[in-house]
Order: sequence, then structure tokens, then C-alpha cells
Amino acid sequence: MKTKRIIIIVIVFIIGLLVVSGAAVYFFLWQPKVTSVSPADGATQVALDSTILIRFDKPINRRALVPRLTPDLDGEWSYESPLVGRQMYQAIRFVPNRVFEPNTEYTMTLEGITDLAQYAQPKTYSTTFITQELPTVSSVVPADGSTTVSPQTNIEIALTGANHDYAEFEVVFDPAIAYTPRQNETLDRYTIIPDTRFNQGATYSLTINRSFVVRDRQTQVITYRGEPENMYQGTFTIAPPPRAEKVSPTGEQVFTDVKPTLTFTEPMDSASLNEHFIVTPVTAGELSLSDDQLTVSFTPAAALTFDTDYRITVTAGAENANGGFLPEDVTYTFHTIGPVEATHHAPSDGATGVAIGSNIEITFNQAVDRASAEKAFITEPAIYGSFIWNDQTMMFKPNNALSFDTTYQVRLTSGIQSIRGQNSRATYGFTFATAPSTVKLNVAIDLQDHALSCEAAALKMALANKGVRVSENDIMNYVGFDPTPHKGTTWGDAYLAFVGDINGRQNTTGYGVYWEPIAQAANHWRPSQSFTGWTSKQIATEVKNGNAVIVWGVYGRGYEDSWNTPTGKYIYAWKGEHARTVIGFIGSADDPIKFIINDPYAGQITWTKAQLEGNWGIFGNAGVVVR
Repeated sequence: MKTKRIIIIVIVFIIGLLVVSGAAVYFFLWQPKVTSVSPADGATQVALDSTILIRFDKPINRRALVPRLTPDLDGEWSYESPLVGRQMYQAIRFVPNRVFEPNTEYTMTLEGITDLAQYAQPKTYSTTFITQELPTVSSVVPADGSTTVSPQTNIEIALTGANHDYAEFEVVFDPAIAYTPRQNETLDRYTIIPDTRFNQGATYSLTINRSFVVRDRQTQVITYRGEPENMYQGTFTIAPPPRAEKVSPTGEQVFTDVKPTLTFTEPMDSASLNEHFIVTPVTAGELSLSDDQLTVSFTPAAALTFDTDYRITVTAGAENANGGFLPEDVTYTFHTIGPVEATHHAPSDGATGVAIGSNIEITFNQAVDRASAEKAFITEPAIYGSFIWNDQTMMFKPNNALSFDTTYQVRLTSGIQSIRGQNSRATYGFTFATAPSTVKLNVAIDLQDHALSCEAAALKMALANKGVRVSENDIMNYVGFDPTPHKGTTWGDAYLAFVGDINGRQNTTGYGVYWEPIAQAANHWRPSQSFTGWTSKQIATEVKNGNAVIVWGVYGRGYEDSWNTPTGKYIYAWKGEHARTVIGFIGSADDPIKFIINDPYAGQITWTKAQLEGNWGIFGNAGVVVR
């Protein structure tokens, strides 16, 4: 009986050993396989605010994995779904810093897919998807060529799909009219509500342009605006006053030598018209009938006055040739041409994120002497270029691309000469700001080889930026180790060497090393400098000059955990001490907005200036620059 129990125990032990061995082989030696990918491979119409997530059937070796997105797009790579704590990750995610470009094919490639032990031959996986197209204009009401449109009409613009703030639609009327746009709840329709009625009898040109815009995820400020694309061009005509088929002229910018005319539905009586025809302000002249007495014309005794509102009225009771009469007044107005004014410009006033390849356009309310308009055109800072004209629109085409992250002021001085009106009287101006520039060194992410070797890994990436290829072990041979054991509040000197075990647990069996030993080690390959008390502007300046900068901070929710050396020297320390390599920034070097950072543990990340300064300030803004 005892022998049988022993046999059973041995059998159970062997089975357990086989299960454990099989699990170890499965997780550590077998090639990981992709189980799911989002967006799906070959997907189309992928949302512009999507992220990329790839899951594996078992943990992957992060140090061997090299992710790449084509075309390139700034963003953050992160590992997810750890099997144990923050280790043995089974998924990788890419979160763009801005939305994807519309209607673009992207390919994500993962090179070096292998098991945790790197036993299996590394493999490559790629997935491709196409992003959604921006919505276009599908219909406009009133339709192109519509006549007898109500002067109180709204313009209804239907889109091919919902517009989630990625497209900016600009609606331009000619003659110009102020309006208020409203978007419906499903985001696929705009209603353009004029602030005043359309002019009766006037024909309007309607232009709808679309620009691709990108907004900052946090502030919603537009950081990029593409070149406008024309989506629609049409005209519509407002209905004339009741009982009159046609009136002329209407609208704005009417020449002063015009003869006002009205065409009625029936022949009119000349004597009766003379009694009921009124011109306001009072203007001397003569009436005449033509076109079988359907059309009445008023010939002023002298040219009309510039920049003046005129009203033509045929009062109720005017008789026609058959004895009939108008049931109500027929009235229309027009405004004579006045001083030259700019009615539209692009980019719009206060626009941000304007593409550096943009042109500047200004549309005038009337025909002008082009040479005088070009002479009146001034930009600050100065831009050199040439002019191209299209009817009453002057386009300035810069010789070279505009500067990044720059606010430009455009002015038109007074005195622009009119062809048939009055010269401009006032200065006209607007401002716009170009998109911020991105400076990024060509430094690939290189994750740390040991649990606590972030400082060596950060230096390795900074040296790689200068073409120096070294290992973490090469670096640590120069940094050295402080063997002082950790006892209570006594430990080694991180200002002289690495404290503790580089494969240990932070602030328990291992810690790290500070900037001075790292700079001394770096000097064996490249001129390097340790520092404290720097500013974010100094970091941006060094990166602009082609130099990567290592900064000290903390990872995660750190806290102060200082100690003394055996000789009594105070060592300021934090649980979570961590070094990272700054390889880029967004904005100007004098005022950077964000920083691009290679984190040897987390991968490539992007921080705002406030995030960097808050984390970096824990260690007194200390670091090392490798030149």
C-alpha cells in the first residue's frame, strides 16, 4: 500500500513538471503570433482619430521589437496587457500626437517579433489600412442656377458624411453678405443663415471651400490648416419685387452713370408712371418706356452720387395700358460705387496653423488699379514674392516658404486707386500664424537592457545620435559601481557611481547614478557636459544644434527616499528615479511647446513643456548634453 502511494506521488510530480515545462516553452521559447489588429488589415474609411493596437497570443520581447509607421507620424508607442505586473507585454499600441491624414494608406511594420528568450528566429509583421476621406459637399439648396429665390432664404449645405472638426468649410458670397453658420446634430449638414435679407433681384455667386485642419488634442486650437480646396461653385438669383419681372441695377458697387430700369409683367401707362415714380434721394431726370411699354427707364440729368443708397419706388396705383394698377408699391434699392474696400482675404484673420506654403489672397469690392494695390501691400515680417490677379482678387505668392511658428501681419495702406469708383480711404489689415515647426533628431528608441540601466540606455541613444555605437556594458565600465550595501538610511554615492545592483529593485537592492558620472563616461567618446538649473529653452537650443540631451526625473508616482553615505554625505534621491533622452521639440527653440523624448523604459513619448519641467524639476533640472 505504501509503495503504491509513492508511485502515485511520483507520477503526479512528473505530470506537474511536464505542465510547468510546457508552459515555460510556450511563453518563453515559442514564436509569438498576432491574434488581432485594429484597425483591421486592409480596412478602409478608418477614423482619423484612431489608434493602432496589435495583440499577440503570448508575451513579446520588447527589446528586439522595432515598430515603424509609414508614412511617418509623430506619436507614442506603448506596450499593454502585461502578463505579470509591468512585464511580459502581449500588445503594442500607437497613439498619434495628431489625427491621421485623410484618405491616406498607412502601413505599420513590426520587425524583430520574437519570444522572451529570443529563441525563435525574429519575424516581421505588417498591416495596412486606409483612412477615411473628408466629407465633401453633396448638395446645396438653392441649387446652382436657381431663380426667384426668396430674399429671406437660408442656404442648406449637405455633406457626404459627418464632419468631426477635421474639415473647415468656408462659405463666400459675391456680393458679400454676413451670415451665421449652424451645424446639425448629425454633423452632416450646415445651415447658412444670412444676418440680413438678400437683395431682391440680385444674383449671388456662392463658393464653398474646404480645408483639412488639425486641432491640438488638449487645447482644441488649430495647429495645422491645409490649402483650401473648392467643393462647390454656383449662383442663384433672388426674386424681384412683386409684379415686376426685372429691376436694374441692384446690390452694391453700382456705377454712377447707370440708368435705373423696371420691367413689368404688363405694358405700363406713361402718364401714370410719371405720377407714381419716385427716386430717393430726389434726383432730376426723365422717364421713358420701351419694349412694348413693358420696361420703364429713368435717365438722371447728371451722374449719381458716389457711395449713396438709392431707392426706386413705383407706388401702388400706377396704371397699366389696360387700366389696371399695381396692388402695392414696387420698390428696390441699390448702392452706388464708393471707396475701394477689401471684402475677403485668406488666410482668415487670426488663423493659426497656416501651412508654410500658403499664398495670401485679398478680394476687392470693385475693379482697382493693380499697380497701386500691389504698392499698398505690406507684410510684417517682410515677405518677398510676386502677384497674380484673377478679376478683383489679388494673390500674393511668396518666393519661398513662410517661416514656421510665425505671426504675420498683412496691411493695405489707403489710396488704392479705383477704376470707376473712389480710392480707398482706410488702412486694411489682418494677421495669421503659421504652424509650429518640429525639430527631431534621427535617434531610434533603444530600450534599456537591465531593470535599472536607464541612465546607460539614455546615454547610449545620445551617443548613437553622434554615430557612436556602444553597449550599456561599455558605458558602465566607465561609470563604475558603488558596492556600499544598503542598510537602513545608509547607502552609496550616486554622484560618484552606480548605487546598488543594476538588475535589482529600485531603492531596495538597486538605485541608479546621477549626471556627473554619466558625463564623465560620455567624454570617453564625445565631448559632453553635465549641468543643473537649465531651462527648457536651453534643451531646445541644444537639440536644434543637433545634440541629444539626457534629463533626470522620475517614472510613475515617485516619492523622495533620500539617505546618507557611510561618511555622512547626504544623497538626495527619489523612488522611481529615471533618465530619459530628449531628441526633439515642437515650436521655436526660444519658446518650445512640446518635447519629443526617447524613454528607455516606456518608448518614445511626447510631453508638453509643463510636463517636462514638472518632472525634470524634481532633480533641479539636471542632465547631460552630448555634443
